[in-house]
Amino acid sequence: MRLIINYNTLPTPVGDLWIGATPKGLFYVSFGSLDTDALESFYGDRDGVTFLLGGGFADTAARQLNEYFAGVRRTFAVPFDLRGTSSFMKKVYKVTQKIPFGEVRSYGWIADHMHEPYSARAVGGAMGLNPIPIIIPCHRVVASDGALGGYGGGLSLKKWLLAHEAGQTRLGLEPGLFEGMGDAGNE
Repeated sequence: MRLIINYNTLPTPVGDLWIGATPKGLFYVSFGSLDTDALESFYGDRDGVTFLLGGGFADTAARQLNEYFAGVRRTFAVPFDLRGTSSFMKKVYKVTQKIPFGEVRSYGWIADHMHEPYSARAVGGAMGLNPIPIIIPCHRVVASDGALGGYGGGLSLKKWLLAHEAGQTRLGLEPGLFEGMGDAGNE
């Protein structure tokens, strides 16, 4: 049986986002370009994956992300397909979704709310592997001392997202500034 992956590329103020979804839900949001070879091998059967532009939950996520960047959406309502992630990671992402728009919480706060108070470092590791940034708002997670910590798209992008949510998008940042950053890692 072939796996259908619906996808969209969405231009945003922080550069293009690639959005991927299966019939079960959203599984991937990526800054920059898509590596279809990596995704096909992730799903185990390179010949069993069909990519379709648009449709399904990819369209739903694209619409909701457009609303987020326009400043009219604060929460997301799209199901996830988190196959390939551990049960611990799923718990981290579920708690992370509870962080209110425009606010931040620490890795320790997430660990405490998972009832695993000594797992803050592991929470940080799960954040670094978040396959659905922005929608699973790992940009709202900071160190216990208030330091920003890391972000897969870079700290400049994390600062922009936090400022956007705080209503301070006038930072002198030009649209497309983050284009081509891809998964540049931490700054």
